[in-house]
Amino acid sequence: MGKLIEIGQAFESALFSGDQEGLKKVLHESMTYEMLGQPPTGGHFEGRDRVIASFENREVGLGPGFEYQQIGRHWHEAPTAGKVFVEIHEKSWLADFPDDILEVKTCSVLTIVGDQIVSIIDYTDSEAYAGFLQRHREHIPKFMG
Repeated sequence: MGKLIEIGQAFESALFSGDQEGLKKVLHESMTYEMLGQPPTGGHFEGRDRVIASFENREVGLGPGFEYQQIGRHWHEAPTAGKVFVEIHEKSWLADFPDDILEVKTCSVLTIVGDQIVSIIDYTDSEAYAGFLQRHREHIPKFMG
């Protein structure tokens, strides 16, 4: 495993565990994050603090409240370009609607300079998210209040 993948995995580990200091260590203070698609399932954020807040508030995507199954996660790096690519294949569903499964594949592109991530772009099937949201808006915790 290359150094860039280690940085990407450190980011993911800090994100999933809620480790604020770990996130600040691997994310550059002027970084950008973009999840393609229209809000509320997509969005663009600038600056480390704003990006971290978007993760905490789950400003993009459908937010918490889902059952989840990871089908695959594959890491690749392009050292000369300073990029890490993460191919993610996952399924999720609301516990009350186990037969309506949201299955998506996402490619995250992390651009790294030195030991910090300066950009993350998530390429995903935003139409799948939007369709699921249309069917279940009133059942998704993020939109229930």
